[in-house]
Amino acid sequence: MKAFFYPLLLAGALSVTSVSAQQKASEATPAPAPLTRQFNGLKNNANSYRENNQEYKVVNVKSLDAFWKSVQATIVATEQGLINGRETAEKNLEEAQATIAAQQEQITSLKQENAQKEEEVQKSMHDVNSLSVLGLDMQKQVYVLLTAGIILALLIALAVILLQYKSSRTIALKKQNDYNAIDQELNEYKKSARERELKIKRELQTELNRIEELNQEIARLKKQPQL
Repeated sequence: MKAFFYPLLLAGALSVTSVSAQQKASEATPAPAPLTRQFNGLKNNANSYRENNQEYKVVNVKSLDAFWKSVQATIVATEQGLINGRETAEKNLEEAQATIAAQQEQITSLKQENAQKEEEVQKSMHDVNSLSVLGLDMQKQVYVLLTAGIILALLIALAVILLQYKSSRTIALKKQNDYNAIDQELNEYKKSARERELKIKRELQTELNRIEELNQEIARLKKQPQL
């Protein structure tokens, strides 16, 4: 009787182990037969007796063999479930690794495209903000400031030239007026001197005429007979 009791305990332990392994390996793999129900039925259908204040069960060999076959089938199913679960996990791992590799390639490609687009954007911004002046690459803002500085310098130079021209013109007009005044004064002086010269000549001629008349009078007087 004890010989039948130990296999019964071993079967119960194996059934508990197999159920625990099944639950950990794959909840989707069902047991070939409900071992707990078979075990309880085997225990309830067994004949009981007591010996030395302990209760023993007498189990039918066919029922025990059937239960052992159920245990073995459960173990096989559990092992198969573990194998299938491992294969499924390896397959899922390979698929995940392949997906990760593909995503990594996509990320690398996207990074390259992003870097290329960033470079194109930088080039476009550089083309928009820059221009070539006499073969020199220059920012438009710098070009605008430089152009404004050149225009301002030209305006200042033009203003200086205009001021100098105005000053020179004023000086020229003043010198022209002074020359005209001096020329007029010289002409008046020449005219006055000529008038004085003519007057002196007339007075001289008058005196010469008077002297001539006196000389003639003296000569006439000399020719008269003396008394």
